[in-house]
Amino acid sequence: MSVEDRSASTNTGAIFGWLSTPTGEPPPAAATCNEGQKPACLPAVLFRGWRRTCLYIIIVILMILVFLNIALTLWIISALRLTMNGIGPIRIVKNGIQLNSHAWFVDSLVASTITSQPAQPVTIRSHRNFTVLVSEHTFGNNKSLQQSEVAKLLIKRDSVECSGRTFDVRDHRGGGVFYASRDEVRVFSDALAVDGPGGVTVQNAIQAPSIRAPPGSDLQLESLTRNLSLRAPKFIHLESRAGNIDVTAHRDIKFASDVGAIRIEAQNIIISDLKKANTTTKPQKNVRTMKIYQLCACASGKLFLAAPDGICTSNDDELCR
Repeated sequence: MSVEDRSASTNTGAIFGWLSTPTGEPPPAAATCNEGQKPACLPAVLFRGWRRTCLYIIIVILMILVFLNIALTLWIISALRLTMNGIGPIRIVKNGIQLNSHAWFVDSLVASTITSQPAQPVTIRSHRNFTVLVSEHTFGNNKSLQQSEVAKLLIKRDSVECSGRTFDVRDHRGGGVFYASRDEVRVFSDALAVDGPGGVTVQNAIQAPSIRAPPGSDLQLESLTRNLSLRAPKFIHLESRAGNIDVTAHRDIKFASDVGAIRIEAQNIIISDLKKANTTTKPQKNVRTMKIYQLCACASGKLFLAAPDGICTSNDDELCR
């Protein structure tokens, strides 16, 4: 380009040569941009109207909220120790849920089986009471599903209540230990031992094949205010292999037999503290020193002692009253 063309271009503001503008056309707006006019270099559409400004502000706020949600989610995952297998100490296993720490249940817990880890006990604590309920679903008259209680175990602060048809206690081998129902109570053991000064109090009757005391202890059948009756359809056997049998009463002791007899079989039969009848006026001194008497009976059934050489009668009327 010649010198004249350059001077013409400087005078008219046109650009000639490569990337030049045609003669007579004004230069584009981007060509007149300088450092002091940067906004003029951007499209004017981006700076046109307040709606676009609000849209940019909303986008920025949404970006901030998204980052906050991501940070909060990461914090919750780290605090609760969320993993692919469970939440913290709770792990989801094949047959249920495994808990390696303590757990608090606000409402009810429904489970089919609760087991402990090997060599670890299971401890269940409650502030007020603990209830184990077994129920079944039945259909009512209006064909609605209802829930009825079958068995219930209630542990309170000072008592334990169990409701159900039967109560069965078994040992580790599956053998019976204790069984209770409305009809009967059974104890499956060699002996039922009751320790305490009061013993066993029964309102009605006791039915047992054998009643015996443990070794080194006494057996006492006592009724403080009422009668004590021993009844059996065949016989009653009282045996003491290494000691005595004492029958003591405040008033009378009666042995009665409607059909059979009363037999006392022993080498020595001693009846002490019987009254003695004076039937002879001149007693024999040699007989008295031997302490030999006759055992006599009154018409009322009372027994008394008389001299061995006299008549088995008494002149004292008060003796047979």
